[in-house]
Amino acid sequence: MPPGWTALADLPAGVAKFGVAETGGKLVVTGGYDTSRSVFIYDIAGNTWAAGPNLPRGTDNTAALASGGKVYTLGGEASTALQVYDPAANSWTLGPNLPSGRFASAAAALNSRLYLIGGWNLSNAASASLASVAAFDTDTNAWVNEALAAMPTARNAAAAGVINSLIHVVGGRSPGIRASDQQSLGTHEVYNPATNSWQTAAALPTARGSIAAAVLNGKLYVIGGEATTASGSTVSNAVERYDPATNTWTVLDAMPYRAHGLGAVAVGNAIYVMGGFTGGSDAVGTESRALYRFQPQN
Repeated sequence: MPPGWTALADLPAGVAKFGVAETGGKLVVTGGYDTSRSVFIYDIAGNTWAAGPNLPRGTDNTAALASGGKVYTLGGEASTALQVYDPAANSWTLGPNLPSGRFASAAAALNSRLYLIGGWNLSNAASASLASVAAFDTDTNAWVNEALAAMPTARNAAAAGVINSLIHVVGGRSPGIRASDQQSLGTHEVYNPATNSWQTAAALPTARGSIAAAVLNGKLYVIGGEATTASGSTVSNAVERYDPATNTWTVLDAMPYRAHGLGAVAVGNAIYVMGGFTGGSDAVGTESRALYRFQPQN
């Protein structure tokens, strides 16, 4: 086992391309390939899993964010659906629909807003990545009706993290989502909601999409993913860390398994990493049940 990694209780079933968020000391795993309605809830203190109430609408390639004690599952294969989990009631409700469908978007929660950035347009006939940004205000329970600056690089299957009130978006792929119409990206762009503007930062060392990311102690960790080239795809076990103070990346020891479409969330002094496809592309049957706690050693 690489230093800092600890195997925890396996998921009840293998999952890939799902959403995961933490609230109240529990990890809430929502959806998964192919349009699953399943919800799994992990108790961090007890190292145990339990089944949660099913999503109203099955989804994959979704985003999950926690805010105000609730978990929001946004878009994905469920297109414009906003699904809201209330742990106190242990139930789901449907919120106001997204302004447009978003599939494999980067997502971040900052203050009372949930940001969905980029993604895929859900069109097999005219496949394209998105650069647009949408935001949901959890205080007003409404989508923000203001012009938000588009991301400089249209892409899908990127990941995001918030550091010092700035949203870092890294990696991904473009212009499409199929093996025949995508290229892996190392692009790293930073959104400042206060000025509604973007700037470019140091590129991810290993270009890849379908990644997981989490922020711990003011640094961004990018984990796993899939790198696609003209000669094929490679499922990654890379772990790379970005330090905004120096605008530099550090390549860390590889994670214990290779996966893309996996999930990661930071809680306390650790990052919890789980699931994903261990085979290339949408490799049904290779969905991982693994859950690890990662505590960086340096």
